[in-house]
Amino acid sequence: MAKRKLTDQQTRRVNTKRQKQTSEKSAADTSAVLPKKTSDMSLLGTEQPGLVITSFGKRVLVEAESGEHFKCAIRQHLGKLVAGDQVIWQTDIEAGTGVVVSVLPRTHEFSRPGFRGQTRMIAANIDFIGIVMPVLPGIHPDMIDRYLVGAAQLDIPVIIIINKVDLLEDDEDWDTIAALLEPYAELGIEILPASTISQAGLQELKSFMNSKNSVFVGPSGAGKSSLINALIPDLGIRVGTLSEATGLGKHTTTNSILYHLPSMDQSQQDGGNLIDSPGIRQFSPTACSVNELASYYPDFAPFLGHCKYNNCTHSIEPNCAIKDAVESGKIAYSRYLSFQRMLEEFKSEPEH
Repeated sequence: MAKRKLTDQQTRRVNTKRQKQTSEKSAADTSAVLPKKTSDMSLLGTEQPGLVITSFGKRVLVEAESGEHFKCAIRQHLGKLVAGDQVIWQTDIEAGTGVVVSVLPRTHEFSRPGFRGQTRMIAANIDFIGIVMPVLPGIHPDMIDRYLVGAAQLDIPVIIIINKVDLLEDDEDWDTIAALLEPYAELGIEILPASTISQAGLQELKSFMNSKNSVFVGPSGAGKSSLINALIPDLGIRVGTLSEATGLGKHTTTNSILYHLPSMDQSQQDGGNLIDSPGIRQFSPTACSVNELASYYPDFAPFLGHCKYNNCTHSIEPNCAIKDAVESGKIAYSRYLSFQRMLEEFKSEPEH
């Protein structure tokens, strides 16, 4: 049987179809060997150290050693990054962008209880917490103890900043405050009087914070914002710059932001860092057992293990070494009360 010949029109159709298939296959092969934008290591810059200034969405703002800021994506396996994280990153194809490829080990992780008992990371590599307490409306030992327990749980050192001391009128006011703070002075905690009006203590505070990563906690009205503005005079300009860099408005994020403190000495570049966040202001201890809570009270330590009952709650049980120490003045009554209040609070919290 003779082969049927294709017409000229049919031949052209077949050739066109073959060319289209060849072109599509070539394009598919090329696509298969070319990695996606952020996964093609050949398109990224060299690895370099950086500092996370803040996080926004699924990205972070990284400061290079040059001081420039870069919007960086994060490798998925790295998890959440926060202000204060030391990272290794690479520049990406688009100007002003990069990719974080690894995170250096954290010395301290600053966190607080979050939604449904989950821990929320706030900041990393914190050197100390400044507990800000105002002389007016008043200093509350109970609140100081809550912050001390929370800091002990995170193993972060603290200082107590007594703010607004310009409002103290006479020696009697000073004596009253000294009596409230005596238990903390006996524990060896640094206590620093300060005022943004008289400038009292600000130089000492700057010296203490020099070359450190710091955060402030304290009740509403403590004057934390005034202190931060006094320590960083151009804060408003910096907030605007960071808002522009992230593409977010000044009041659209509740994430922590790291600010560089001015250097105290022109010969020094590092004046330290201050991390600010609404989340930090709401900082509180994590619920724990009676024994664990007692371990966060250093003044209880000499008496623990000497109660009549091993499961003593130091409340209603007889022959309690802690209660005996309170009655003899070896433990401050205010400290004992704050311990009992926290214990009752933790008992009332639902189990997760």
